[in-house]
Amino acid sequence: MQRFIGVMSGTSVDAVDAVLCRINNQGALQLEGFYSTVIPLPLKKRLQQAMTDKPQSLTQFKQLEADYSRQVSDTINTLLHHQSIDSKDITAAGCHGQTLWHFPPSRANTNAPFSLQLLNAAQVSMQTGISIISDFRQKDIAAGGEGAPLVPAFHHHLLEATPDNRKAVLNLGGIANITLLNGQQDEVLGFDTGPANTLLDSWYRSHYSSGDYDEDGKIAASGSINQPLLSRLLGEPYFTKQAPKSTGRELFNPIWLSSRLAGDERPQDVMATLIELTAITCIAGIRSLTDNISEVIACGGGVNNGALMSALRGQLQQQFGQVIPLRTTLEYGIDPQRVEAMAFAWFAWCYEHKKPANLPAVTGARCPVILGSKVVAN
Repeated sequence: MQRFIGVMSGTSVDAVDAVLCRINNQGALQLEGFYSTVIPLPLKKRLQQAMTDKPQSLTQFKQLEADYSRQVSDTINTLLHHQSIDSKDITAAGCHGQTLWHFPPSRANTNAPFSLQLLNAAQVSMQTGISIISDFRQKDIAAGGEGAPLVPAFHHHLLEATPDNRKAVLNLGGIANITLLNGQQDEVLGFDTGPANTLLDSWYRSHYSSGDYDEDGKIAASGSINQPLLSRLLGEPYFTKQAPKSTGRELFNPIWLSSRLAGDERPQDVMATLIELTAITCIAGIRSLTDNISEVIACGGGVNNGALMSALRGQLQQQFGQVIPLRTTLEYGIDPQRVEAMAFAWFAWCYEHKKPANLPAVTGARCPVILGSKVVAN
């Protein structure tokens, strides 16, 4: 058994999450610990600014990289302290970094697609004493893939399925992605469906002063779906684009939303409409892959939004014509908000064992590749 750490901060830029896992030679994971640090508001605002096309100086960019990397280092060190584990006991940490811009082949209008994750791996390695594996998306993109979503490979590894018991995994982060599990790795399918929490959170922050998000979707539940607005939102060409495909805040951002508003909508109705947009596009994405599904397993921060989970159940009934169970990974013994960080611990394990971790059927890459690059600790 080896110990690996996985570190993740998502599109919503809320927190840096770190997990400590024991992984055996077959890749089976045992979660030993978890720690999360809230990203301070000043740093969060600077990260969000860097996610726009407004120019920054190289000095500003490198300072942002250093400050974010310090946040990652502090999270890892605090996790080790709480678990009474020495850094020398960790084989490696898989650090995703903070995605600033995702420009995959399906959207690139040049011959230089890329995905930019902010992280100074050398700095994190020096500050923690741990070898850092990062930059997980670039090699898949170099092989002609989208570089996303990557987690379907981990979903297949983590959750059992068979051709007679198909499962769909629904990851409700800032952006939602789906994975269809048939039991065979070469039959795993998946893609980014569109926005989940990112538009909901940004709209909430711009209209409400209490907290950072709509807790349990209570405000959304108090609103009504604005059908004309919903129709305009669903008119986005991305939703009907063929997979492989991936997306991010570069497309689904406040500017995208505001360009589709009439200007007289009630804030709570916009929230309700965004909930319905996510539910429709997520379930339509699953429906595009199969008409025979046994259950849907949700993970990510969106599982804590009661209004969203209710809307998803309604869309499952409507689009599949029958009651299909919507569960969370908690029913499989896995905290829904730890799944992505666990995935990057596993990706680090894959790197160390020279195992390809991308799925060409999902990302569109020409071939399986070993993901990531490594900075070795002194």
